[in-house]
Amino acid sequence: MALSKIQAESMNLADTYAFSGTVSGTSVAGSNAFCARTSVAAWQSTVADGTILLFNDVSTGDCFDTDGVYNTSTYKFTAPATGVYTFWFSVYTAENEAANGFTFLKNSTKLNFSLTTNNKYISFSGVGTADHIQTASIILPLTSGDTMAVVTAEQSDYYKGRSQWGGCRLA
Repeated sequence: MALSKIQAESMNLADTYAFSGTVSGTSVAGSNAFCARTSVAAWQSTVADGTILLFNDVSTGDCFDTDGVYNTSTYKFTAPATGVYTFWFSVYTAENEAANGFTFLKNSTKLNFSLTTNNKYISFSGVGTADHIQTASIILPLTSGDTMAVVTAEQSDYYKGRSQWGGCRLA
């Protein structure tokens, strides 16, 4: 039915309408969502700088992967479409390292939101060996095929059983 007819006659909800053409301006907010954790409750000690954290579970408890965008073998999210995304992590850390730092890895590059070029931390703690939780969240544009992961920003340790990360597409 032509839009001009709808405007001229008013719509009758009992009628059947068929539309053709392209829909634009639609939103995909909240799609491509996932929450991952590890399948083992154990310390991962003395993890080298730049190591991807081993989040390999998206199906137990409240973890999920709505659109199959998270790879539990590579521990990476792959953007299925160009858009704006948000990501977060929560890492339980301390045990042996006096300082622990974590950040996001976009493709093969650590994200750097600090003023200095040599410190690529999004979350850092140097409070000693007492256990604590480091959290971070970001919003950034991705192109289809870009990958994201959580990595150590320096030699660190973390407790797998209480660490997780996730994200989704915003627009």
